[in-house]
Amino acid sequence: MVHYLAAALVAASFATSTPTSLDWQADYGKALAATRSDQRPLLVVLDIPTNPQQSLSNELLATEGEQAKVLGAYELCHVDASTEYGQKVAEAFGATQFPHTAIIDRKGEVVLFKKAGQVQESEWNTTLVKFQSGERPVAQTSFYRGGSIMPTSSTTNISNCPACQRAAMGL
Repeated sequence: MVHYLAAALVAASFATSTPTSLDWQADYGKALAATRSDQRPLLVVLDIPTNPQQSLSNELLATEGEQAKVLGAYELCHVDASTEYGQKVAEAFGATQFPHTAIIDRKGEVVLFKKAGQVQESEWNTTLVKFQSGERPVAQTSFYRGGSIMPTSSTTNISNCPACQRAAMGL
């Protein structure tokens, strides 16, 4: 009985420590739904796989080895832009040049990053690491100007002219 319990514990520890396999989803809608449910950012690649000038290299898209560590933080979506479905997705992203890469926040609401054209491996890795949390950048709500902190709300319409800013602040 003790041996059975020990074997079960070892099997359970392997099951929980083994990372889930990474798979590229070909359906943008399903990938977006997974992003929203799993709260992970979505990496979208639109390209034409049959054309080397209009596709990302297989090394960048590899879900094994070193790339798996970087891609593991993301839901993955790879759409063939040469298909009818792919053209609709490309249109939704405003993509006219391929490959086209986008990263969407972990809530599936905001595009955090967009790039058209080829990507170098160093740029790819840096970008993926930068956005892996899927958090939106914090917007600046005020700025310092000559001794005063001024709000930057959309209701405040202050010119860039220092005299106009002082007048608006009642200085």
